[in-house]
Amino acid sequence: MVFQDYGLLPWLSVADTIAFGPRPRGRPRDAVDAAVARFTALVGLEQFGGHVPAQLSGGMQQRVAIARVLANEPAVLLMDEPFGALDSLTRETMQHELQRICDELARAVVFVTHSVEEAVLLADRVVVMGGGPACGAPGHVELVAAVDLPHPRDQSSPAFNEIKRRRRDVIHGAGRRPA
Repeated sequence: MVFQDYGLLPWLSVADTIAFGPRPRGRPRDAVDAAVARFTALVGLEQFGGHVPAQLSGGMQQRVAIARVLANEPAVLLMDEPFGALDSLTRETMQHELQRICDELARAVVFVTHSVEEAVLLADRVVVMGGGPACGAPGHVELVAAVDLPHPRDQSSPAFNEIKRRRRDVIHGAGRRPA
């Protein structure tokens, strides 16, 4: 699971953070070292293996959190608003990096976001939730819909913006129809 707040231990280096999962599971040292090298390179931090979180930017810390999860070889990657705390430029970079990583590793991702644009940009299928504590109603699924656009997606294209508009209509109650 990748969280919005990174969840990094401040005293562990990048390399030790990535090794945090495989090492206690009894993996041989050379396999752990190979996993650290692979995933550090995958997220573009190969020169930062000895750095601790305080020495890294927010985007770099989120890359470490992603590498840490991937080193555990999950079948499904769970991400709870992982880019919510990032500035817009770093968020955009991380969205593209996540797409590249998922394409390379062929991992399934469950990605929670409050951004309709981010959901349409990254997802093959969008699930729009409604209700919940803030609404005083039980949470429920409003819509499950495919995003039938090839990756990488052009956010300025009419097709992208039409899908985004239809998802927003569902969220705002204007379009309670399948889309």
